[in-house]
Amino acid sequence: MPPQVALVLFVALGLLWGSSSAEAIPAYARKHQVACSLCHSAWPLLNQYGRQFKENGYRLDRQPKAAAEPGEIALEDRLTLAANLPVSFRVQGRPFVKRSTDSRFDMQVVHEVELQMSDGTGGNISYFVNFEAADDAGWTAELSDLAAGWHPRTEANIVGGFGPLTFADPYNTFASRRLTQDRPSPNSAGFQSGYRFRDSTQFGSFYGRAGGLFYSASVGTGAGDTVGADKKDYLLRAAYDVPGGISIGGFSLIGDKELTTPLRTQEYSRAGADAQVESGPFTANVAWYRAKEEAAATLVRQTNDAWYVQALYVTSTAVPVVPVVRYESVESGGGTASTDSVALALLAYVRGNVNVSLDYTKQTKVPPTRVKTHRFSVLVIFGM
Repeated sequence: MPPQVALVLFVALGLLWGSSSAEAIPAYARKHQVACSLCHSAWPLLNQYGRQFKENGYRLDRQPKAAAEPGEIALEDRLTLAANLPVSFRVQGRPFVKRSTDSRFDMQVVHEVELQMSDGTGGNISYFVNFEAADDAGWTAELSDLAAGWHPRTEANIVGGFGPLTFADPYNTFASRRLTQDRPSPNSAGFQSGYRFRDSTQFGSFYGRAGGLFYSASVGTGAGDTVGADKKDYLLRAAYDVPGGISIGGFSLIGDKELTTPLRTQEYSRAGADAQVESGPFTANVAWYRAKEEAAATLVRQTNDAWYVQALYVTSTAVPVVPVVRYESVESGGGTASTDSVALALLAYVRGNVNVSLDYTKQTKVPPTRVKTHRFSVLVIFGM
């Protein structure tokens, strides 16, 4: 293991060794004696109970059931860190990759490591810390998320720190939670301004829930801005849980970005709508985005749309298997071109904290100047 990664792990574990009241993210399941599927339809996607858990500052409001049902995704205690450590360690590897643009077989047995520390306290305080290191970044450990929250009431919560502007959003649609090797392209699309939902920024959010209605208002300082020096971005988000496992919502984002060539302020906005259906083992998500902004080079205002639809099913077999299918489209050039692709995955949760997946992605439409690509991967994710 590279020294930077080892140092992060050693310091983090050393600081947390004396804590006896906090719990690791996988240890939540052991602390409360529940199956992973209580909060996750298929890890890492959150179901309705998982959304409530996140909104409440990583605390449970009611006593859940005591053990996993047959076919539920349950933790393997022998592969889980001690319950008194509020830390989760995840390793992702791609032992087999074949790409259409490269005739070689890529082998990344260890591609990415991630260290998360998160918990809620009796004082209505929560915290979330996430370190990442990857082979394509030279194994340099980076602090990708650092946030703290105050949760006095269901209707009124405050969270802030360094992370995505959508950090407080408990729904899966616009989050970085992914079941396939790639995140949904619309969530990773920067369009003309380079603003991506998954980029971290200095942010603060007020959010709450009234019955089935979730609402949040967030302010940030620009994607990738670590010191809060850029102009402000503002995000309004609302979603409503309809009885029967259906959620519908929307968002509006406006922001400014400082340009140096030419020296001026680039204005941009995002708006969109989303829906989710949860019916037993079946889950489907759909999201639509509209990006309006000035191109950095020409300062010509463009409007580009993006959307995706994703569906998955969790089998009730002894080893849960999750087939996933997603179709997505991202426009460019002011709507004159688009990149469309399909993603297929078959995940097997051989343990609650270990899954193996076969992942296939193929572009079905690209702009005239580009060549379609496809990729097949075998992924292994291990968490404890």
